[in-house]
Amino acid sequence: MAVFQRKLATLPVVTYQAGETVLSAASTTGQLLILKEGAVSVIKEGLEIATVTEAGAVFGELSVLLDQPHTA
Repeated sequence: MAVFQRKLATLPVVTYQAGETVLSAASTTGQLLILKEGAVSVIKEGLEIATVTEAGAVFGELSVLLDQPHTA
């Protein structure tokens, strides 16, 4: 676990403002994101389908792993 924590510490930290779009459906950013703190709402077709609040939660991973556009 200590090795993993050290690797995480080397990743860039990006801060988003409330209401700011982090990822958009159909975009191909190549980004896998890890929530450090706060909350992220998942909105699809104008409806909130989930809220992520747990530090360490990963999102955008399917797009990266499958080399496909983001789905939400």
